[in-house]
Amino acid sequence: MNILTTVDGHRVSEYQIASILECRFGDGLVYVPRNYPNYLYSLAKKFGFINREGYLTRKGRNLLARHTDI
Repeated sequence: MNILTTVDGHRVSEYQIASILECRFGDGLVYVPRNYPNYLYSLAKKFGFINREGYLTRKGRNLLARHTDI
């Protein structure tokens, strides 16, 4: 498991980021389901997995490809 950063003392892994990236519409727009913490979306944007408009980036697609068991 690759740890990206910590938030409020909790480690955030690539797998957790990939799980939020999986929540997207057909056009690639990522959304946050009610049961997911908003900070995962913010971190995904910060690390470049989601662009400013909220769409999955190439980097995000590559992360999803590495975590295909989601």
